[in-house]
Amino acid sequence: MTLKLICEYDAQDQPYQKIEIPYKNQLLAEILKELELPEGIDFNYGVVIDGKAPNWLYSNLAYQCRNAAWVSCYYPQLQGAIVVHSQTATVKVGQIQGSTKNNLLDGNLELKVNEVITVDGDRYQCLLIHAVNISPQALDSLTLPSDLNWNREIVLWGQAPVWLYTYLVMRCQQASWVACYNIRTTEAVVVVSQCPELVPGDKFKLVPKSPCPAIVFGGPPNSGKSLLGYTLKQTLVRMGWNNKVYLHRTTWDGEGDWFAQMMHTNPELANKLSEIAGRWKKPENTAEYFSQQAEAIAEIRKYTDLVLVDLGGMPKEADKMLLPSCTHYIIISNSLEAVPEWHKFFQILEADTQEQLIPLTVIHSVEEKNLTILKREPYLEIIAGPWRYGETETVPQELVEEVMKLIRE
Repeated sequence: MTLKLICEYDAQDQPYQKIEIPYKNQLLAEILKELELPEGIDFNYGVVIDGKAPNWLYSNLAYQCRNAAWVSCYYPQLQGAIVVHSQTATVKVGQIQGSTKNNLLDGNLELKVNEVITVDGDRYQCLLIHAVNISPQALDSLTLPSDLNWNREIVLWGQAPVWLYTYLVMRCQQASWVACYNIRTTEAVVVVSQCPELVPGDKFKLVPKSPCPAIVFGGPPNSGKSLLGYTLKQTLVRMGWNNKVYLHRTTWDGEGDWFAQMMHTNPELANKLSEIAGRWKKPENTAEYFSQQAEAIAEIRKYTDLVLVDLGGMPKEADKMLLPSCTHYIIISNSLEAVPEWHKFFQILEADTQEQLIPLTVIHSVEEKNLTILKREPYLEIIAGPWRYGETETVPQELVEEVMKLIRE
């Protein structure tokens, strides 16, 4: 992988360097074994890391740049770069550079020490991250658990922003070695090591559990499908299920959490960035792409307690590859006529050994404020709305109750 180095200036005309990570659909942890910083970096100045990449790549790059004046990670949700390491008094850890969004969020961050077991039987010290709507400013005063053993390894685990993982790696670099767990690949990747037994790029799997349920969302465009998935996950997170629920998006248009959050503040820019991402991230072979997505969902189900699967657009033949990896489905439709088509799509069996997906809920999406219960059996059917970014902050409680029945205790 070739990293691009760009010299830029901030609002006060202070020079800094930006390391751009080129987009690749799949990044293998082994690249860390040969990854080198771009030539010409001047550690007298700050470094911004930018690009769509996993937590382990950001963390390793930040560690390699630890001698710089400061290091920050670009975060599209806040339209700025978050400082994760600083050696100068003028730049503070937690500062958001280049953004006006410095308001503190009413979030929650908890760090706990426990243990994880690998498939090879090794027991490693784990720093469990529980993060909900946290503000970068919290980094400046963050304390690590007192029972963290610095003579051992540290595996960082939990659903959290990439800048928080990077910051924690910088704080934990004195440990024997540090690894970042990535739920999308279900691997823990070593990013920093002080011992010869493990080096950056080494990886390992944890002991899997029996597969958890996976709910796939379907419906016509502009019905609120992606917003439903995002809002449902956020609702469950606020209820304390942060590390039990994983939202897997199967489209390549880049509409991750950043898109949903940016739609609240700058919808024009969010749509523009999504359109650009949709063009340059489109896979050459869609059948191969969806086959990989199906394998990823099946694997993720072994390491969490509920998977939400966002299926984009109208039903396509390639999308059917995802269905054997799912167990339930939710239809959200702004068209009454489209509902039977989606039922048929989800319930067609491709093989005698494939279990039929179970309908969980049908939502008739409307523009005006409404919540009408049409029936509860054999599945929940409701009229609900509106489904608009900036207005929809939660999902109907009746739907939450149905979903929570599936979450593995």
